[in-house]
Amino acid sequence: MLACIKAGADIVDGAMDCMANATSQPALGTLDSLFGKEAGIIPNRELFIQINEYWAGVRKLYAPFESGTMASATDLYQHEMPGGQVTNLRFQAEAIGIGEKWDDVKKAYANANRALGDIVKVTPSSKVVGDLALFMVQNNLNE
Repeated sequence: MLACIKAGADIVDGAMDCMANATSQPALGTLDSLFGKEAGIIPNRELFIQINEYWAGVRKLYAPFESGTMASATDLYQHEMPGGQVTNLRFQAEAIGIGEKWDDVKKAYANANRALGDIVKVTPSSKVVGDLALFMVQNNLNE
């Protein structure tokens, strides 16, 4: 993200600070702080703060549906699971009774992806990889 901004990208994908990181995009406030006002990432700081405070309150209402990952998950570089898939697959693992094996599910996701040819993971292909990973963990299978 930082390299893109330095290289002159017109658009980068970020999230409101209270919704950022974890399984989401980097915080816009962080990007703005790193690059300063001249970058124009947040043109109206006061409005940004008000909007961020609003969404922080809304997020509390949805806390029961959080994935449990509240910090940046660097194991992403091992399993390469898209952010939305992390949340969905974790809930699926819980629903089928293997939630306590979440680390195994993430490893199986990487193995399933390799077995399927390292496919581009977007809906629905990430779902296919996730379903195979759950099946592998449930049945004690490997790549």
